Amino acid sequence: MARTFTAKAHSRRDLPVYPSLPSGWQRDAFIHLVERVAPHLGVGRAAAHTWTRLAAMTRPADWIEPDREPSVYAAASELAKMLALSEARVRVHTARLEQAGLLERRTAANGSRSRHAGTGLFFSGVIERFSDLLALDAQLTTARHEAIYLRGQRSTHWRCLRQALEQLRDVASQDARVQAMEDAWAAWPRADRLHAMTLDALAAHEREADTLTRAALDLLEALQKSTDQPLENERSPLQDTSEDFSLSCDARTEGRRSAVEPAFGQRSRLPRVSSRPNAEVGLKGGPNAAGREWLTKLVPERLFRLASPEMQFYLSGRADPERLRFHDFIWTAERRVLELGIHPSAWSDACTAMGEEGATVAMLILDARRDDPVAPIISPGGYLRGMTRAWLQGHLNMMGSLIGLSERRRREEAL
Repeated sequence: MARTFTAKAHSRRDLPVYPSLPSGWQRDAFIHLVERVAPHLGVGRAAAHTWTRLAAMTRPADWIEPDREPSVYAAASELAKMLALSEARVRVHTARLEQAGLLERRTAANGSRSRHAGTGLFFSGVIERFSDLLALDAQLTTARHEAIYLRGQRSTHWRCLRQALEQLRDVASQDARVQAMEDAWAAWPRADRLHAMTLDALAAHEREADTLTRAALDLLEALQKSTDQPLENERSPLQDTSEDFSLSCDARTEGRRSAVEPAFGQRSRLPRVSSRPNAEVGLKGGPNAAGREWLTKLVPERLFRLASPEMQFYLSGRADPERLRFHDFIWTAERRVLELGIHPSAWSDACTAMGEEGATVAMLILDARRDDPVAPIISPGGYLRGMTRAWLQGHLNMMGSLIGLSERRRREEAL
């Protein structure tokens, strides 16, 4: 018995050690990782699908045990039947996958494969590349979110420019500058074409769209001054700014809220709203929908003073506080959505529920309250979704939060 045990132990010491996935990773999760990055390794969709099916033929434990090596020993003819492909196509795919470093072919002199001879298709090489593949996946995820953000910003510019041009046609339809802007706008790629653009090209187009939109707003403001006609899509920079938020509150605000109290009346790090949905309120937006008039009282210069330092940094780069437009706040809010790691769907849902202006004010409040000394916001994405739910149920009081921010800023300035 002792000799037998000793022989086995000695045999195990002689076994090779193979690469294995890090702790917490399993075969299937790694397969999904390779699927995501394969197109960026020069592997076509069909070849990547073949790799996925081949990897799925291996034993899951072979990917995580260092004394095992994930492999497929079936002959090319058998694999062709299993994959419903021709033998020639299987050979083309496996050759491409080997070239990309996603598998290794080991064959006998006659091309045969067998477990006994140690020949077949092996995956140790791709496991060794785990760190590089994971880093590439993170890079691609960041780029994908950046592209979503840029497409969203282009959409914002498109809507704002359309409104500005509609007003420009009414006041100066024959102005050559207006016609030039119309022509430039017409040359913008369609929304569906944006998905095919590289990240650099998309970023360049977004900057051009932003520049054209601001030029249209500048021209509209200049014409408004010359004709004394009010603008319909912008807050007037001449509105009275002496009125403090603590002195102007809509009918839903019951008393003055403290600077650390969330807009929906709960002293919590995440918004709490009723778990019982109200279909009628959800459809109509509750009392918030009927009280949008308070948005017209939000002078950009006043909002700038309440914004976080990060938001003020971006706003200052676009215009002086007294020259800011609400379009600048929307642009900045979308940038902060990206930087705070908020999922694009959370922002989209907020815009759908509250409108872009309401969602922008919600982002300003959220961003300014992240470092609240008493109740800091731990999950910006979850908080924004909570604000959206509260809005739909009629519980969200953003004016109360703005009052609280104003009081907090006043205390900070007094120190």
